[in-house]
Amino acid sequence: MDSTAKPPLDALKPELVIGPEHHRFRLKTLLSPHMLGQLWQAEDISTTQPTPVTLLFLSTQLLGQSGFVDKLRDVLNRNRTIKDPLAARCYGLFSWRGMFFCSWEALDDLTLAQMLADGRAYKMKEPQKRGLIIQVGKALQAHLKQFNQPHATLAPEFIYLNRSNGVRLMGYQWRALLEPVVPLLESPPGYLDWQSADAFHPNLLDASEDVFALACLVYELYAGKPPFSAEDGEQGRREKELKAPSGLSKEQWKVLHSALAYETEQRPDSPLALVRQLYADKADEAKVQAEKPADSTPELPAEIDTQPASRPSRRWALPTGWTRPVLSGLALFAGGVALGYWLAYSETTATTSAPTSDTQPLTQLRQENLILKERLQQLQGAVTATDSANSMPAESSTRAEIPPAAVTTGDVTTGEAMREAEKPADNLSAFRDQWAPDRFAPQMVVIPKGRFRMGDLHGAGDDNEYPVHQVIIGRAFALSRFEVTFAEYDQFAEDTGRPLPDDQGWGRGNQPVINVSWQDAKDYTRWLAEQSGQPYRLPTEAEWEYVARAGTETKYWWSDELSDGIAVCDGCGTQWDGQRPAPVGSFPANPWGIHDLNGNVDEWVEDCYSGTYDGAPTDGSASTGSNCSHRVMRGGSWFEIPRLIRSASRYRHPANTSRNSWGFRVALDLPNSE
Repeated sequence: MDSTAKPPLDALKPELVIGPEHHRFRLKTLLSPHMLGQLWQAEDISTTQPTPVTLLFLSTQLLGQSGFVDKLRDVLNRNRTIKDPLAARCYGLFSWRGMFFCSWEALDDLTLAQMLADGRAYKMKEPQKRGLIIQVGKALQAHLKQFNQPHATLAPEFIYLNRSNGVRLMGYQWRALLEPVVPLLESPPGYLDWQSADAFHPNLLDASEDVFALACLVYELYAGKPPFSAEDGEQGRREKELKAPSGLSKEQWKVLHSALAYETEQRPDSPLALVRQLYADKADEAKVQAEKPADSTPELPAEIDTQPASRPSRRWALPTGWTRPVLSGLALFAGGVALGYWLAYSETTATTSAPTSDTQPLTQLRQENLILKERLQQLQGAVTATDSANSMPAESSTRAEIPPAAVTTGDVTTGEAMREAEKPADNLSAFRDQWAPDRFAPQMVVIPKGRFRMGDLHGAGDDNEYPVHQVIIGRAFALSRFEVTFAEYDQFAEDTGRPLPDDQGWGRGNQPVINVSWQDAKDYTRWLAEQSGQPYRLPTEAEWEYVARAGTETKYWWSDELSDGIAVCDGCGTQWDGQRPAPVGSFPANPWGIHDLNGNVDEWVEDCYSGTYDGAPTDGSASTGSNCSHRVMRGGSWFEIPRLIRSASRYRHPANTSRNSWGFRVALDLPNSE
């Protein structure tokens, strides 16, 4: 990309209206610099009433870096799923006349970096320092709880201090985004000062990284200087002897010193564990501060000296124009926040202005259901001898043939479907189990046995897609034609008394179920097996990739290049891109009759996650382990960039977490399929 072709940021002026046709913003005031470019206060004028927002414009230097915008879009989309109210809310990435900017909730033009730079942070009273530390610790802890991954990029310039609602934290997991472009930034990012020795190596970071960074924040507030600098490096963090800051007791310094230890095992287990140990003598007060609502929290008093200290700073100075009255109302310790008018607006429009084309797959399914009912009348009680061996009585479950696109129609029993399995893909058979008039399993497609090469075949993937290895699928099995829908999952939730998962206002019915954890998906397959008498389960990771490839070795089943309108992702050329999932079956099936394996929603599979394929099963079975904290997820989703919906892409997430882009599909073992 030629950075010289990009318009300069000084072309931006107050009252200028910018943005794509469907989403417009009016610039109001230029704020302080940001490490990625320039901040503006603005109004979102696409809403019913103008809504205050903060816009971050990317510098031309960053736009000149190949792939930077795609990486930023991906990380922002992930940040948008953070549920913690202390996380700065991001509303999306936009482009206008060659410029790229992201929209955030309205942020005051004050960061902890600015307060450290001019010395005001060191003049805060003890309760104010403690309150700030608790709020940051709480934000770090919330992210760990939701994703089981650390913030890993804590820096003073990412800690915003708002008058109305207190601390707002930015920069969640931005490390991989920022590290390649650090030389292009006007100032070195502060996380380089606060990172632990572990961060100097290309390994996955855990909660101890956030504990160390939070301890650096504590030390700097009380000592008046950071404990380390970027120049200290890994060795410096091992050898440097730190002196106890004034304002901390011997017991507190002992706790803080352990949190700053070179060895991770010496540190407290989590950010809040550090906070609790640090303020053990004020545990009840700390708990109250951490849980206190926004409208009852103390403010930064006006008498704090706003004149900059003489200490030289590694960070940006406070912009001109900041005076004592401007700072007098700053609330440091706010604990709660409303989602805001913008989110309410986005949810409303998602439900009231859904494209009419969403109804087309629903109409298709209604027609198929009519066919199904007719065939069920013909097939009542017609269960094969192999089915009758299951625990459910034969007359309680019926299996009917379903005619999906590119799949042969015709009434078949399981045994007949199996005899078709090894014929060409266009002769594959589909069926659906139903055990009551209004209770049914997902539509299933029979998948033939065979072999394939698993992993990244093109050098476009991540380290966890290696080594490439051959997998032999020795038995035919069945995989659901679509991702499990809300209609299918809701019947399970109602039967078992479980809460219905949130549909985000996008609709239920034929939409893929979202906001479900691996454990939810597992429980659904167990219930399905019990109700139908058939051995339903989650697919293994190898089975999933085998079907996603469908006999191909290209990046996607259709080719090595992205084709518009064939899948849903953030950049796939559909009306749902980066907004929400499409109704199942909205796009063509792959050669084996399966829809939406690439994109739409991420899909849980059975396997325990491992960082490589070393030692992975080669027979199509699932990877298992006694300590299985993370499960594998495949396929990418509606907000992933195109690279992440490749057939070989893989991810990991804790089994008990959920997100509005996560779903699943089911598999079924078939009798006599060897």
